[in-house]
Amino acid sequence: MRSQKIRLKPTKEQEILAWWYSKVSRNFWNLLVDIDKRNNKGEFDDILSNNGNQTYHSNFHNREIYSLNQSDYLNLAKVVVTKNCKENEEKWSWYYQPNQSFIYAFLSRELVKIRKQNKGKLNFRSVDKIQPNFNIRCDVSADGKRPSRIYLKENGKLQIPTIGNVSFGSARSGFDLACKKQVANISFDGKYWYLSYTEDVETKVQNLPDYTDGIGIDLGIKTLATLSNGTIVPNIKTFRRVRILNKRLKRLQRKVSRKYLINKCNKHNKTKNIIKLERRIKLIHRSLKNIRINHIRKFVSELIKKQPQYIAIEDLNVKGMMRNKHLAKDIANCSFYTIKEHLIRKSKERNIIVRLVDRFYPSSKTCSNCGGYKKNLKLSQRVYHCNSCQVKIDRDFNASLNIAKADKYVLA
Repeated sequence: MRSQKIRLKPTKEQEILAWWYSKVSRNFWNLLVDIDKRNNKGEFDDILSNNGNQTYHSNFHNREIYSLNQSDYLNLAKVVVTKNCKENEEKWSWYYQPNQSFIYAFLSRELVKIRKQNKGKLNFRSVDKIQPNFNIRCDVSADGKRPSRIYLKENGKLQIPTIGNVSFGSARSGFDLACKKQVANISFDGKYWYLSYTEDVETKVQNLPDYTDGIGIDLGIKTLATLSNGTIVPNIKTFRRVRILNKRLKRLQRKVSRKYLINKCNKHNKTKNIIKLERRIKLIHRSLKNIRINHIRKFVSELIKKQPQYIAIEDLNVKGMMRNKHLAKDIANCSFYTIKEHLIRKSKERNIIVRLVDRFYPSSKTCSNCGGYKKNLKLSQRVYHCNSCQVKIDRDFNASLNIAKADKYVLA
């Protein structure tokens, strides 16, 4: 499997339609999550009984969330939506728009799947934090009358269901999403619209060198990663381009804050100048994100090309580390979780073992030469000095050596 991402070039009418579908997708998801949470408390018993629908009531009366299927969610959601539409037509005006049934069915199916896989509690999708996106199923209906398929037309445009013929940037030859149960995602990153999908590819046998010794990785803030072979991966905050963007970002944020105070407005009542400035801020965040992801991918690719026997990395508690208000911003900019996920995915393609070392393993306080343990080691001490063997070594390099030969680990 290989993921593909194609830049779309929609017209103004198509872009408005895509924005509306992303809004409907977010509203339906929040509606289903709200139904999920409120149903566990038994808040819908009176609603269902008043509507005289005993079939829905019998399915939901047990309130065992894992026993619910897609049709149960759909039926209860329709009852709740109909009731709310009568009470407040302006708030639920998005429900009356046409062609939203495919999003309704898809999200209810996704909700059931996540619940059955037990991936944790469901969260609402915020307007500010979630990028505008929605999914489209690319299979053909059972009766064959509603072909929901994305394909390349003769005029060089993509035929996308519910949107129409859309121009695009570049795509491989033979672009076709006619396979069964295929899902394509259309998203907006603040500047461009993209179409993301997966395709089956044949794995090519490459003449790779023999396996070398294992490599340990110590993640950090000052330097993004320190490897046990002596390689140091710098943090992107040392790049000249990133320093310029951060300086520009601070200046624009101060400018927006002053305009909010001068105009005495809030996020629901903005002037045109504030909207323009916030768009420029979003584009700077987009540039920083692209630089960060590109840097991580290059680092992982260079590491995989060395063909190590195994790769050992710490299983960090990033959520707990983010509670430190002094380092939270720097930790978030390092994207430790993205590094781990990208490393695991690329290692599986080359059959390289990934070891997740226990997060409580004292890699920094243990001497890599004699195995001595130094209890009182402050974070400001960047050079490890062992009291037993009198060895002096860089703190991060010492931790990477210990991670490489750690005994307590879990295979990813």
